Amino acid sequence: MGKRKYVDYFGEALTVVDSETQTAIITSTSEERLFELAFLTIHSRAGELLDLAGIGRIHALAVSYKGVNAVVMLPSKGGKSTLLTYLLENPDIKIIADDMPLVNRTGQILPFPTKISMTEKPESGVLAGLNWNEFLRAHYPPKWTASLSSLSERIERTPEKNPTLLIQGVRLSHGESLITPSSKSQMIMPLLEHMIVGRGLPQVIEIFLEMKFTDIIKMAKHAILRTWCAMMLLKRSQTFTFYIGHDKSYNSQLLLNLLSEHEG
Repeated sequence: MGKRKYVDYFGEALTVVDSETQTAIITSTSEERLFELAFLTIHSRAGELLDLAGIGRIHALAVSYKGVNAVVMLPSKGGKSTLLTYLLENPDIKIIADDMPLVNRTGQILPFPTKISMTEKPESGVLAGLNWNEFLRAHYPPKWTASLSSLSERIERTPEKNPTLLIQGVRLSHGESLITPSSKSQMIMPLLEHMIVGRGLPQVIEIFLEMKFTDIIKMAKHAILRTWCAMMLLKRSQTFTFYIGHDKSYNSQLLLNLLSEHEG
């Protein structure tokens, strides 16, 4: 009993965690709830293993264009996938990650094109041909998800070789879109939110923790590692602020223009 932890999700599901083997058994009478918890647990565990390997994650859209990366930090429901949809109309755009690129200890961007998720299934464009599935969530609106495996020719395999443009996205309630250079100090708070704290990333590793002293040390080590990766990413990147208006096509063209100015 001492090696197992039981997590009751308000009677909707039960997770039994074995702290010795670091495995979890999830049961539920709801297939949708079972899938959601399995998805979150797998991604959370993967994130913990990445932290242990010295690799951080950042909640952002990441693409490459002719030898240069763009990493665009936007909040959840901020329009990352919509922006990607329009960007992919240009055949030279390649996907690094829809919402979770990786960052190593030297600040290089690594690919992590696991899937793409959108609030509405696309009806046209490159992404319309993917095999989309509805992802029902207990406390959030449903999303549509699809694997990017069928778009292998549009995946950037070696983004670590490219220079990176690190971009903070800001949604505008009115006015025209604009991209302006930013100081590196202006990127500290966005990096704290989107990478170090990791808001928007699937993180539920608390089910693997018992909040013992060793667990507190583990979480502190993860925070230090993420901070180091974030600072190294900041050091090697050019930084910009992207004020994003309502014209989706114009937004993508602005970003393409920026990438074209820095292409290798």
